[in-house]
Amino acid sequence: MAERDRDAVMQATAPARWLLEAGVEGVPLTATQALARAVVRDAALRWPIWWDAELFGPPYREAELAPLTELHDGLRRLKLVRRRGGRLYATPLGRDLLARPEALLDLLASDLGAGDAYTDMVARVIVATLARGSTDRHADLVAPALRETRRGGWRGPDYEVPDERHVSSTVSDVLIRGEGYGLIDRQDGASDPRRRREHIALSMAARLVLGLGPTPVRSRPMAVLVFDAELTNVRGVRARLAVRADQPLTMLHDAIQEAFGWDDDHLYSFWLDGRFWGDRVQEYTSPVVPDDAPQTADVPLAELDLATGQKIAYVFDFGDEWRVRLTLREQTEPDDGAYPRVLERKGTAPPQYPDYDDEELVE
Repeated sequence: MAERDRDAVMQATAPARWLLEAGVEGVPLTATQALARAVVRDAALRWPIWWDAELFGPPYREAELAPLTELHDGLRRLKLVRRRGGRLYATPLGRDLLARPEALLDLLASDLGAGDAYTDMVARVIVATLARGSTDRHADLVAPALRETRRGGWRGPDYEVPDERHVSSTVSDVLIRGEGYGLIDRQDGASDPRRRREHIALSMAARLVLGLGPTPVRSRPMAVLVFDAELTNVRGVRARLAVRADQPLTMLHDAIQEAFGWDDDHLYSFWLDGRFWGDRVQEYTSPVVPDDAPQTADVPLAELDLATGQKIAYVFDFGDEWRVRLTLREQTEPDDGAYPRVLERKGTAPPQYPDYDDEELVE
């Protein structure tokens, strides 16, 4: 391993190795089995990105440092530490991995989903999205995770499909865990330093352990594409949508769904020639279709070389065939808001499904 790569691994695993090293002699715990205050404050000094001491003063409880809590829980789940009496001790496996940081990082990377199948799926979506460099904000990670949740037919303990709030919470859990594991980097927003930890990226070590290429470099913020969207099935129903150029066509689909109040439960396609059911070569369709179908819509808008004024045809639900004509209105600079975004709506879209009244059966 190159020296630069090894340094990245050492930096990423530093919090885990610090806790494991302390666990050789035993880490003091509170009566509730949390890390003692002195340990928490030591962590806050070592990794100040985890805690704003200038704003809040020194921390008092482990729960105040969310990445530390996730790290503690993860090391226990992976059986690298165990509690005995009032202290936390490194297990033989934990002590062994102290000398093998690459293996330690591999094990931590395997636990981003915390042993839960649904959370593991969300973690894979987050990693794939960040690896493409198609976003660096929490809000933009929720949409692909929500889309995959619906496609996969995931159900919660109550047998309900996880809603956006639940998905957002799961994304937060994965990001916090990844930060504690040294796999996720968080930085302040460049445009407003008061917006702490706004920008999210895979750490260099994460890219190494996951077999990814170097971190994408952005010389400037990606442009925002603003589309006028006209629902051709109903007169007078329009919307204006904004999507970043580095986001995929699937994000434009998500914006259309939000604008017209549809549930994302059917296939869809875009035609870049502007004709409904137009040239198959110009068709980009739902990522869940078979491999022999047209090109996937999971492609960044920037790669499509769209021109201002260009028209795109979009069909959702190949049975009911909701048709939307999109026109690229302009390309502009992004602000600090989340994308994709519905900028405005005109008219009222009809219900996606007719609301039939219950009818009594007549013999």
